[in-house]
Amino acid sequence: MAILELTRVFRMAGRDMADPDPLMRPEDVLKHYGRQFPKLLGAKVIEPVVEGDSHVYEFRQANFGDRG
Repeated sequence: MAILELTRVFRMAGRDMADPDPLMRPEDVLKHYGRQFPKLLGAKVIEPVVEGDSHVYEFRQANFGDRG
């Protein structure tokens, strides 16, 4: 039995972005990319899904008028 290590990929509006540091928490990666992409300010991290050999985390922008 082989052990497969999944890499992390972060997705924003269909655009995949590399993991800047595997030791960073997903929320910290969001802050990291928020400096380059201001529309990520106020976004949230969606639970990852497995696609092939990757854990894909989606950054979803907050919509005005959303509650909670």
